[in-house]
Amino acid sequence: MAPRFLQKHGPGKLLLAAGIAYIVRVLGYTVAPHMSVVLLLETLHGVSYAGGKAGSVEYIAQIAPKGYEATGQGLLIFVNYMGIVAGLFAGGHIQETLGSRAMFYVMATIVALGTVVLLIAEICLGAPKRENEGSSNNNPDEESTNLIKSESACSSGSYGDRATESFMRKNLKYDSLNKYVKDW
Repeated sequence: MAPRFLQKHGPGKLLLAAGIAYIVRVLGYTVAPHMSVVLLLETLHGVSYAGGKAGSVEYIAQIAPKGYEATGQGLLIFVNYMGIVAGLFAGGHIQETLGSRAMFYVMATIVALGTVVLLIAEICLGAPKRENEGSSNNNPDEESTNLIKSESACSSGSYGDRATESFMRKNLKYDSLNKYVKDW
């Protein structure tokens, strides 16, 4: 579902949908009268998690300069996991001192602020422009998102950079490894 949403609306709107789903879910936890309501709210986790991951990967893929796509994805992973560590630390502290409801309110507030910033950026700046556009495919009917690109991770045109490709071409000589670089 995320790839179709990405193709139709772009990564910014997918990230907005993920943020809204997250806010509704965690605020719903604070008012849920019964466990069955919590289970219903958990269905929004799929939207918030998958939408957030797919949207952020595609967003970075679109704004990264040519040759720096892998660096952009690496920075995205670094920032995501630093946020997870900080969130777990702060969330645990808030839950211990102020309780679960306060923790969920703080989580919803932080994501709401980020969602508002993203909404303002989408309105003022529009969708991100693909930095590496125009090199391989100029046909808009065949254009696709990086998320659903059907090339292998080792093929040219994917997230690998040229220096890595050159190194692998020169140094990988064994048949068992050539299957990974055969299309270069």
